[in-house]
Amino acid sequence: QFIYSHDLGRLIVWTLRHYNEVDPLILSVDERDEISIRQAAELVAQAMNLPASQLQFDTSKADGQFKKTASNAKLRKLLSGTDFQFTPIEQAVQDTCQWFRENYATARK
Repeated sequence: QFIYSHDLGRLIVWTLRHYNEVDPLILSVDERDEISIRQAAELVAQAMNLPASQLQFDTSKADGQFKKTASNAKLRKLLSGTDFQFTPIEQAVQDTCQWFRENYATARK
């Protein structure tokens, strides 16, 4: 599960201000928004104007970490009635890649 840093930042601030329970709270996107590493790589390639055909995956190796989906049902319940919405992953990747292009000179130091 991938989460946009801006969304996570907003959730952390909300948690500090409004969450007073002792039980842990999972700050994560909804399970239905989970995407694979391949899908994430394809989104980055698209946002960077690179052909997806340039992506290479080593299929002779395991395909990554076993899926361990975390439920955010408790978070969704607590946020009901608020205006919080997760940024769609496509927009989050576009925004992140745009920031990277604009800040490449300093981001790569």
